[in-house]
Amino acid sequence: MMQMDVGAHVAHNAGRHGRKTALIEGDRKLTYGELDRASNRVANALLTWGAAAGDRIALVLPSTIDWVVLYVGIAKAGMTAVPLNYRLTPPEIAMMLDDSGARLVFTSSGMEELTLGASTPERRVLIDDAAAYAAFLGGAGEDAPRVEVSRETIQAILYTGGTTGRSKGVMLSHENVFWNTLHETIDTRMHEDDNTLLLTPLHHAAALNCWLLPHLYLGATATIMPKYDTAAAIRAIETHKVTNAFTPPSMARDIFNHPAARTADLSSFQRWYVGGATLSRSDRDRMHALIPGVEIFFQYGLSEAGVIVSVLKEKDYEAAPPGSIGRAFLNFDIKILRDDLTDADPNEVGEIAVRGPSVMQGYFNNPEATRATFHDGWLRTGDMGSLDENGFLQFHDRKKDMVKTGGLNVYSQEVEQVILRHPDVREVAILGLPSEKWGEEVIAVIVCREGVTGDADSITAHARRELAGYKVPKRIFFIDYAEMPINYSGKIAKKELRKRFEEQEAVQ
Repeated sequence: MMQMDVGAHVAHNAGRHGRKTALIEGDRKLTYGELDRASNRVANALLTWGAAAGDRIALVLPSTIDWVVLYVGIAKAGMTAVPLNYRLTPPEIAMMLDDSGARLVFTSSGMEELTLGASTPERRVLIDDAAAYAAFLGGAGEDAPRVEVSRETIQAILYTGGTTGRSKGVMLSHENVFWNTLHETIDTRMHEDDNTLLLTPLHHAAALNCWLLPHLYLGATATIMPKYDTAAAIRAIETHKVTNAFTPPSMARDIFNHPAARTADLSSFQRWYVGGATLSRSDRDRMHALIPGVEIFFQYGLSEAGVIVSVLKEKDYEAAPPGSIGRAFLNFDIKILRDDLTDADPNEVGEIAVRGPSVMQGYFNNPEATRATFHDGWLRTGDMGSLDENGFLQFHDRKKDMVKTGGLNVYSQEVEQVILRHPDVREVAILGLPSEKWGEEVIAVIVCREGVTGDADSITAHARRELAGYKVPKRIFFIDYAEMPINYSGKIAKKELRKRFEEQEAVQ
C-alpha cells in the first residue's frame, strides 16, 4: 500500500540513505537517520505521556530543525499538528489553542507567555529548556512507534489569517498533503538532489506543504532560516549550494536589489518559486539577470486547497496571456462561478472554484463555514478570476480587495501591475477608502526605490496611459519601506494598511 504520511517518508529515506543530510540550520545538520530516530522518540514520548491518536498537538515556535523533528514525531504518533504563527497576539493564539482543543503545546521560554491565555492545553513543553525537554522525552525509545497512521488521519490543522473575520482551522489529511506533494514534485521538477531554502516560516502552509514536505518525501535536503535576512539568504544559497527556494515578489526584490547578490556565487540555484502577489515582467527580467538560466515558477494557491492550485511555468510564460498565473496543477480542476453560482463562460470574470485530491476536509469544528465554502463539491476560493479557452487562469483580485468606485469594479491587482512598471516604484498597494461621491475611492500607497523621491504626477500620468480613468488612483501616498506592513509570508497586509489610512482620514 502506498504510504502517504510524512513519518513513513522519513523512515523510508532513512532506510535508503540514512547518512544523507535531510535538514540544515546554520552550522547544524541532521541526517535522515537522525531525523527518523529523533522523531520516533517524540512520538513515543507523546504516547507514553498519554496523548492518543487524533489528539491535537500545537507548535508555537520559530522554524528550526527541532520544529521539523516535532512535526514528524506528531505525525508518526497518529496525532494532528497545529502549527501556530508566533507573531500573533496572545489572545489570537489562545483562541486557536482552545478552538483546536490542543492537549499539549511545544513552545520555548521566550514564547511560552503567548500560550498562557489558553485554557485547553494540559501541558506546555519548553524545548529550549534542556531539563524540561529531557523530562518530556524521558526514556522514550528510538524505535518506530506501533501506531497505524491512515491516509484519512488529519495531519495538520492550519489556521487561516483571519483577514475576513475569525480565523478558521483548515483540516488537511495525510492524503490531502501527499497529493500536494506529488503535484509539486512532478509539476515543478523537484528531485532528490535538491536543496530547498525555506525563507518563510514553517507554520505557513506554503513553506510546510509545498517545500519542506515534498523534499522530505524525495529524500532531498531542506535548509531552514529561523528568521529571514536578505544577506543571510544569499550567503546560504552560496554556502549550501541551494537549488531552489520560494519567495513572494517583495522578497525577490530584496534579493536582486541587495549588493551581496551581485558578488555571490548563485550558480547552484536552478528554480525560483514565486507567489502571493503580482510578479511583474521587470521583476522576472531582473531575476533572470541575477541568475542566468534560472527557471521561474509562479504559483497560486490557498491553505484550503492544500495548497497549490495553478502554476505558470517558465516554458509557458510567453505563450500565456499577459498577467496569467498559469494552468491548473496535475489532478486539479478549476472553473469560474458567477454570482448566481452558475458556470461562467471563457474569459468571463467570476469567483475561482477548484477541486482536487488535496482540497481540505473542512474547517475544524465549524460545519457552517465548511458548507458555505463548498458548492457542489467545488471549493470556493473567494478570489476573482477568469479562465481562457487554453486553460490559462487570470487572477483579478481577492474579493475583499476589489474596489467598487462609482458603481464600477476596480481590481487592485491590475492597477498594481501597471504602477509597478513605473521605474520609481518598489512596492505598491491599491486600496479603496470610503468616499461620499464614489462610494469608494481608489488610492495608492507606494514605496519608492532607494534614493528616489516620489512624484505623484509622474505616476498618475503613467497610470493614465494604461488604465481607464476610473481605475487611476485618485490619491497617492508615499511611505518608507519600513512603514509598509509586510507579513511573515511576504504579502502586504492590506487590512492593516486600510485601517491606518481610514483612521488617518477620520482625524482630518
